[in-house]
Amino acid sequence: MNTKPTRETRFPTGTLVFGLILVVVAVVSLSYTLFDWKLDTPLFFIALIALAGIVMVVSGIASAMKRGSRDEELPPPANPNL
Repeated sequence: MNTKPTRETRFPTGTLVFGLILVVVAVVSLSYTLFDWKLDTPLFFIALIALAGIVMVVSGIASAMKRGSRDEELPPPANPNL
């Protein structure tokens, strides 16, 4: 019988957002080099960081709502033999 409690894993939102930022910067840099178009660098990075912040806030709210609905449920007993 398995009496070991299962550990809840959390989704690494910060890692995902940071990875997406790096991918977007790489794609924009590559397209800037290949297609020779003008890039307003400060505006690009401001918009990129703002969008990343919005994604992290929405993810945090979704996680809190999910945790709130999960807290309402009764947890299973830690040791069924007691």
